[in-house]
Amino acid sequence: MTINYKIEENDFLTHQLFLASKSDRVRKKRFRNKVVVTIIYLFMGLVSFISGNIDSAKGSVIIALLWFFLYPLWEKRHYIRHYKSFLRENYEERFGKKVSIEFINDFILIKDNASEGKLLTTEVQEIHEIPSAIYIRLKGGQSIILPKQEIDEIENLKDRLNELASFLKIEYNLDEKWEWK
Repeated sequence: MTINYKIEENDFLTHQLFLASKSDRVRKKRFRNKVVVTIIYLFMGLVSFISGNIDSAKGSVIIALLWFFLYPLWEKRHYIRHYKSFLRENYEERFGKKVSIEFINDFILIKDNASEGKLLTTEVQEIHEIPSAIYIRLKGGQSIILPKQEIDEIENLKDRLNELASFLKIEYNLDEKWEWK
């Protein structure tokens, strides 16, 4: 099966955000930034309340609540800006380029305007499907990005990738509700 598509900046961005959302290190850091600072302000409010400084206690609690609810919104935009900057610096020449991928039982043939590559299917580690794309994760940390809106025969591709996952005894993860939060 051969598919042809273009890959855009937003496809790379969604992939980076997806990887970040699945990273234990990033999830722990985001949780820590949200909760630990909130707890510190609540603790300061408690200490102020115990010492009789009610206004300071109220202020600390208000700051804690604002931090808990508003910081995630700021952080979400921060990650998007960071990854956009990174992608423009490192991948800009790949935006809008046509890619051709051919799936054969033993290997995957990838061609673009400048290069051609052949990967053994045994290098495929797992396959993830989200609402906007399919990611084929390879050993060594690389991925093949397949944006759904660019692929005409998406159902045939999904069937072929499910067959490949079964053949390789790897996971085909379907995450229909994934979104960057």
